[in-house]
Parts: sequence; structure tokens; C-alpha cells
Amino acid sequence: MTLLPSGYQASSPNSEQSRQRYSAEHQPLRESFMAKRDNLKSTTSVIVDLPANKLDLADWIVHFPNDEYVACTPATGAHKQMYVYRDADGDWVFRNDESCGGFTMTQLYREEILEPNHVFLVSPRTKGRFLGFVPMTFQITWEIKVEPCGDDRSTFSCTVGARLNPLYFIAGLLIRLSYWTEAHLEEETPRFADSAARWATRNDPDQRPSYVSPTVQAASQNSD
Repeated sequence: MTLLPSGYQASSPNSEQSRQRYSAEHQPLRESFMAKRDNLKSTTSVIVDLPANKLDLADWIVHFPNDEYVACTPATGAHKQMYVYRDADGDWVFRNDESCGGFTMTQLYREEILEPNHVFLVSPRTKGRFLGFVPMTFQITWEIKVEPCGDDRSTFSCTVGARLNPLYFIAGLLIRLSYWTEAHLEEETPRFADSAARWATRNDPDQRPSYVSPTVQAASQNSD
């Protein structure tokens, strides 16, 4: 069952009224959460066979369709749905439903950085359930970067961070949440990179079916 944040109308994901109400209710919370650093963070990177200046992450992610988002986790089916829309202030909102390491989550990411080579999104009040029945609320951050790797290639990195309270942090250690987060990133990051590359080359007559090298590098960091 899909979890929905309070004030969000599932039957009408583009409802202007629900967007305005959610923005008004959660803006102060968003500011307070951003003052806290993540205590769980994992990064995965892949090599893309395009120069960094060819990719435009900001343009890609605001046009990222739901079917491609869902297709980025073919083995686990972790991605359930994604909607991208603007709130009442004109800022982008990225609503993702997914699962990872025993958690089911609904994230409403807000744009902090939206640039061609750097995207940083924060979901200050992610709604989740641990093992399907324990309700949780916590911060999730999602960062994507593209950096040059020679003249004709680039490094595409995807980082997910979380701010868990002490009880949830200990529970995360016990269930090896970092391991599951890394596995999730290793599945989705090459497909995110390929999607961004195909978007960047959508008008090229010689567009390739894939632009991502098979090597995947993962790293994680935990701190209390």
C-alpha cells in the first residue's frame, strides 16, 4: 500500500489546493531539518560516455517520467511511483514512493540546488514504515553530481543521506541499513545516469542505447 503524506491527495497528484496546503504546513519544518546533518550517507558513481558539459541534470530531472523512474529498479521493484510538479511558490517538488532495507517511504523532495552539473534535493519530513507497520518520520537528502572524467567522459554520482533519531539509527545499524542503501543505489544509479544521458542526446541522430560503463563504485558513511 502506498503511504501518503498528510495533506496530500493521492487521487489528484497535481491538485493545486493540496500542493499549497502541504507547502504551508511543512515549510518551517523543512528549515529546521536542514539545520541537522545526515547521520547515514551512501554514494554510488558510474562513468558516462559523454562529456560533463553535455549533460544537464536540472533539465533532466524535472522531465524525469514516472515510467522511467519505476524502470530504474527492475530487480527489486523498489521504485513505486514519481511525480514532479511546482508548488504554489513556483519551486519544484519531487514526490517519490519507494522501498529500501525494510522501509517503505514517501518522499516530497524540495529543490535546494538545481544546476546542470549538480542537483541537491531534501525531503524534510519523509513518511515511512519500518518492516511495514512501525510509522516513522525522518529527513532524506538526494544529491546527484556530474564531473569531468577526461575530455569525452564524465563521472555521474548519486548520494542518498538520512537523518535518523538515535533509536532509528541503532535499528538501522542492526538491520545493516547502509548495506541495503548501497545495494539500492547500485541498482538505480547506472539507470539514472543512462536516463540523463539519453535525455541529453534525445535530438542526436546517432543516439546510443546505453552510455554507462559497467563499473560501479559505492561508498557509505555512518555517524551518530
